[in-house]
Amino acid sequence: MATALALLCLACSGEAAADEDHPTEPAYLYRAEVVRVVDGDTIDVDIDLGFYIWIRKQRIRMLDIDAPEMRGESKVVGAAATEYLKTLIDGKEVILRTSKGKDGADRDDSFGRWLGTVYLDGLDVNQEMIRAGQAVPYEDR
Repeated sequence: MATALALLCLACSGEAAADEDHPTEPAYLYRAEVVRVVDGDTIDVDIDLGFYIWIRKQRIRMLDIDAPEMRGESKVVGAAATEYLKTLIDGKEVILRTSKGKDGADRDDSFGRWLGTVYLDGLDVNQEMIRAGQAVPYEDR
């Protein structure tokens, strides 16, 4: 029941946001379970497509954010961003909003990860990572 209510609230808030943002690309909402936080902007999820159909362990790159890497000079801050994201969503049920490109296909990055926005109880987790200083807006598009 809570999940249905969260989806309804998200859909309603999405309509208001759509009016403000004037989206140019279609998007889809899915219920997903976070099975692993890979780093501060990448997660693995099991996606519920409905009708008892699931996609298991799908890698998602969080859309429009860039978190520090877990290697090299940024290793310490990268680990902090990863831990912060884990405290938010690891093992939890989230809503995943994927984005479609102009060709109608799901958008992915150069590593083949699907791009998406993650919501937890109505909170835009992508934007929360930026707000908390754990990520910055991704500008290279």
